[in-house]
Amino acid sequence: MLSHIHRLRALSTVEGARGLPTLVEGSWRRCLETHRLLPDFARRADVLSYGELRETLDQEELLIRSATAEIDRLFRRLAADACTVSLASAQGVKLLFRCDPYHMDDLNRAGVLPGSVWAEDMQGTNGIGTCLLERRPLSIVGDEHFNRVLSDITCTVAPIFGSNGQLAGVLNISSLGRIGAQAVRLLSDVVNRSARRIETQLFQRRNSGHRLVSLSADGDFADAAALSMLALDDSGQIVDFTHDAPVMLRRAADQLPMARLDQIVEPDAVHGVWSEPMTPAETGHLRMAAPSQTTVAISDHQPAATPGSEATLSDPRLDEILHQALDLARRQLPLMLIGETGTGKTTLALRLARLVSGDFLMLEGGAADDVTRLKLDTLRARPGFALVLDQIDEMSVPMQRSLVQALEGAQRPLITVTSPAKDLQPELAGLRPDLVHRLNGAAFILPPLRSTPEPEKVFLRALAEEARLAGRAAPHISSEALAILCCHHWPGNLRELHFALRRAIALAGDTVTVAHLPTRLIELSETHDVLARSKAETARIETALRYHKGNVMETARYLGVSRATLYRKMQGKRSKGLTDKP
Repeated sequence: MLSHIHRLRALSTVEGARGLPTLVEGSWRRCLETHRLLPDFARRADVLSYGELRETLDQEELLIRSATAEIDRLFRRLAADACTVSLASAQGVKLLFRCDPYHMDDLNRAGVLPGSVWAEDMQGTNGIGTCLLERRPLSIVGDEHFNRVLSDITCTVAPIFGSNGQLAGVLNISSLGRIGAQAVRLLSDVVNRSARRIETQLFQRRNSGHRLVSLSADGDFADAAALSMLALDDSGQIVDFTHDAPVMLRRAADQLPMARLDQIVEPDAVHGVWSEPMTPAETGHLRMAAPSQTTVAISDHQPAATPGSEATLSDPRLDEILHQALDLARRQLPLMLIGETGTGKTTLALRLARLVSGDFLMLEGGAADDVTRLKLDTLRARPGFALVLDQIDEMSVPMQRSLVQALEGAQRPLITVTSPAKDLQPELAGLRPDLVHRLNGAAFILPPLRSTPEPEKVFLRALAEEARLAGRAAPHISSEALAILCCHHWPGNLRELHFALRRAIALAGDTVTVAHLPTRLIELSETHDVLARSKAETARIETALRYHKGNVMETARYLGVSRATLYRKMQGKRSKGLTDKP
């Protein structure tokens, strides 16, 4: 049937007589069987209203800012051969549009205009809509368009990927008339490389403030189109990556999120590793070229910091801990930072390491022995390095022995981070006693966020820090949104708070409102009058009870009060699901 439709459209070329390309045939089948479009489909593209287009442009501001310079460069380069270069959103809406005015009338008749919608289910087989479904570069030439209105246009497109491998948009070059197969292949390469440059720009803007890692297959970092990228947080965990980074690292995509770089990158997979300063301050740019048989050690390096040069810690109580710990670390006393997940142990440890030494190395007990051995070799060669230890209880016995040897007689800043359940007692942690003795100097317990006496101050400081990392002024926060933050019990502590505020800043304009907060926080506070500040403590208790499924003993322990005190606080108020489980 498809070949019959194709012939009825009077395709006279030899290529047309052989039928449709496989990709186009699949799209035509969707048009007939899924989208229910008629074979003689001929309709001008829908165009958003001014208000709808304005709203869409606001939502896609980051993508547009990342793509504008590359689209202008591409249009200047191809103006004599291509009548239009455009950028479409992940919904198929044309956002940016560069056109030769001579061809404007022809394009207008087909609906090729800013704000026009090119989803395949609306316009049939076309470059943008089909690319959104196929998720790969492609060309739709002349009569390969299902919509006959577009039969005089050749579209060459490439996808632009955003966070977590999601499609962010499509880059499109359209020409009037049918062009040769060789010209299509050359044009496709140009469009695909431009799309990759836009993707790199988008990634860098999206991860402003993180350490960025560039990966190159051939060691050439001059062209952004040839790079894959990772973004690391302060602890070295991967928080974002370009869609092709898993292929470059020979890993599945689900292995990368929140994994540490030195657990993902095999030491013999790179032949060049170095850092460059980037803006904003306090970030670094790590470049890796792969593959090679040359072995290198991977170290975490930052310029030496001064007490006033680092970002403000969100919880004021951490300032005092930092001040005391810094004095002890400068006297080469081993430090131990103990706290629940998300209380800022790793962030504080890395801050201390930078303030004391500038050069530091972070060693994770769960890392492969080969990686640990390489880092210990680096440690022995650099006596000035500070050492940060994490998940030390997971280190293998041979590596524990090697670590003891590396620490023997060394005078270096040493910081260990651990949870309250793993306080490095030998019988609990399974560590060599001689290693525990070398680590257990001065211990600092980082308080949970729920226990802060100044929650509003913490929220505002965290909001200002997230805004700084996003490269913008701190927005205001409404009293309703602030009250919801005060009512939440924050089981994830500062990490959970920063993720919530990062989301709010990404969505908000000048003011963060309730609508910009995570849905879960709003749902937990729906039963409370959040504007009645006297009810904030009750709200926190009730959400903590709900979190512990009504277990009073566990809730009291979590909140740091006795069971009798908890009952007294709840006296006179019926709490749904309240039980006294052992």
